[in-house]
Amino acid sequence: MNEHLEKVTLSDGKSGALATYMARAVGSDSWAALIGYELVNFFLVNFPGAAGLLLRQKIYPAFIGAQGKGAVVSRGVSIRCPKRLSLGDGTLVGEQVLFDIKSAAARVDIGARGQIMQGACFETGYEGHVTLGNDCFVGAYAILNGQGGLSIGNNALIAGHCHIVAGNHGHADLTRPMSEQDFISKGIVIEDDVWLGAGAKVLDGVRIGKGSIISAGAVVNRDVAPYSIMGGVPAKLIRLREGADG
Repeated sequence: MNEHLEKVTLSDGKSGALATYMARAVGSDSWAALIGYELVNFFLVNFPGAAGLLLRQKIYPAFIGAQGKGAVVSRGVSIRCPKRLSLGDGTLVGEQVLFDIKSAAARVDIGARGQIMQGACFETGYEGHVTLGNDCFVGAYAILNGQGGLSIGNNALIAGHCHIVAGNHGHADLTRPMSEQDFISKGIVIEDDVWLGAGAKVLDGVRIGKGSIISAGAVVNRDVAPYSIMGGVPAKLIRLREGADG
């Protein structure tokens, strides 16, 4: 865990603040990449109105890893390690979204026709990933953490303020603070056509089956069978959707 905490700071006392910034934010040790990153952030990220949308639509395909036809990035979107981000055709990224891709070993991939609303946060850890399928909706201020790998299928509905956490702190050693112990990451899989209600929480190591509904405020800490309706803390089966076997 100490290694992780050192990577978070911009100055690690070894390589210097600039080199750490280039690795952590730019995702490259190239001076050309640094200059391009700074120019985009200074001139384009907060450029307002239709002109800003148009400029980002024209320039971002060279700035991020991949940007599909008709994809739109709104103002105020923060992207770290931009070459590790891909956006599918027709995807809309709302204002103040954060793509916190922590290294060139991590990545975020968003499929076609996605809608990412204001203030949503995508976190990867240093070697993790967040993968979102086609036709997905991510509500305002939702947090998607892919420390151990987070894979979400097609047609997912993730309401505002949901928190999906594919990682956990170790706590076995009573002689060390929990902040100094290792991460334990198993990963999360959310299958196609899953709906997470407002403020739902999904914890590490969980698989949510196709067509399931998680009620608002529920905490999912175990696998969910397909077409289940779940609610509560921790989440329990309320019933299966009509027509589902079981």
